[in-house]
Amino acid sequence: MSTCVRYALGSSLIALCVVLAGCATVKPWEREAHARRGMQVEPDPASAALDQHVYEYREGSSGGYNAHSGSGCGCN
Repeated sequence: MSTCVRYALGSSLIALCVVLAGCATVKPWEREAHARRGMQVEPDPASAALDQHVYEYREGSSGGYNAHSGSGCGCN
């Protein structure tokens, strides 16, 4: 086998192990623990929206994080 093929097979095996390690079955009685506010990606959406608004105000631009996009300082 060539070095390139060995490298591709080794990389594929490592990637497969990483992907399979992330799979888990959640039982119905365990779902409550995962639905708690602290387990969410953004625990407080209202606070995150305010922080994003302040950031946009300071930077003079918006976009890149949701469907609304735009950029620039507003100077024409």
